[in-house]
Amino acid sequence: MRYVDGKAAEGVFVQEVDEEVRRVKQHDETRREYMTLAMELKRQRQEGIAEGTRNMILAMLQKGFSAEIIADCAQTSVEYIIELGKKNHLL
Repeated sequence: MRYVDGKAAEGVFVQEVDEEVRRVKQHDETRREYMTLAMELKRQRQEGIAEGTRNMILAMLQKGFSAEIIADCAQTSVEYIIELGKKNHLL
C-alpha cells in the first residue's frame, strides 16, 4: 500500500512491480493504447450521461412537467426540451 501511495518500493515483489510499471510507462505503443482506451471510456461515459439526461427529460415530459422546469433541472435550454418533446410526440 505504501507503493500505491507513492512511497519508495520495498521488498522484492514491490520492486519488481515498480520496474514493470516503469517499463510499461516507457513503452510508446502501450502508452498510445492506454490513451486510446482512456479516450474511448470517456466518450462512452459522456454518451451514457447524455442518454440518461435525455431519458430523464422524456420521463418528466410524460409526467407533465413544464419545459421551463425540466430545462432548469436538466441544465439545458427550453428550446431543446421542446424539440425533444416534439420528436417523441410528447408536445
